[in-house]
Amino acid sequence: MRILVTGHRGHVGAPVAAHLKDLGHDIAGFDLADGDDLLDVAAVRRAADGCAAVVHAAAIPHDTAGTPEAIMSVNVLGTWHVLLAAESAGAGRVVHFSSAQVFGTAAGERLPDYLPLDDAHPRRATRAYGISKCLSEDLCERFTAGTGVPTVALRPVWVWDPGMYGRIAERWRADPAAEWTPFWELGAFVDVRDVAAAVERALTVPLAGHHRALLAAADIAASRPSLDSAARLAPGVPVRDPGAYGDDPWRALTDCSAAELVLGWRPRYTWAGRGGR
Repeated sequence: MRILVTGHRGHVGAPVAAHLKDLGHDIAGFDLADGDDLLDVAAVRRAADGCAAVVHAAAIPHDTAGTPEAIMSVNVLGTWHVLLAAESAGAGRVVHFSSAQVFGTAAGERLPDYLPLDDAHPRRATRAYGISKCLSEDLCERFTAGTGVPTVALRPVWVWDPGMYGRIAERWRADPAAEWTPFWELGAFVDVRDVAAAVERALTVPLAGHHRALLAAADIAASRPSLDSAARLAPGVPVRDPGAYGDDPWRALTDCSAAELVLGWRPRYTWAGRGGR
């Protein structure tokens, strides 16, 4: 089918678009690198014309990448423009890139209420980027309620390309404290190839309604096992079912069971599998 991929030249969008193209889909792109503007609703509608589905990956990707007002404008109003364009085009599904930052537990914002972090955790973002993703998720939910078009909000943690395993390992060898300083992100990461596979599933599995799903690798990127890392860096945060870490001490401190239940998705790429420990 013909699929609009916004942000198709970005760190996540480019591998996602390439994966969908390899599957035989016809990809229509929309990216700031080509002069495209999410705030131009007519341009977004033209790009979506004739598309059977939309993957919305375009955004200002972090609080350091734009002013708060720009982040809100591009990430929230831009998402609304994409949803309007999807409706105008008669698209049958929208896959939206949200972020694990909706929980307000990234970059030192706060510790989670419990571990492993899951999709039921309260959204407590207080910074512009995380708030913009909370609002965008809610826009998708309301869009689905009004149109009946299924939407999936994917919530990836830190997305790694294949070259990052070696670069991260080298950085930690050179400066061991870099693993948790200035921030500890629960050792969470997800390979961009697994993200692309999640998008594939989100576009093709039978779905109705609105869904939200964390994406993370099955293990942690860390020098110490999961419970040791949690006790050291998140003291006082309760770990649910700690016995699950008995057989798998490096088990992720994020729970992606929603992605498995709704999309049938499981991550393939691990830190251990790339020689991370």
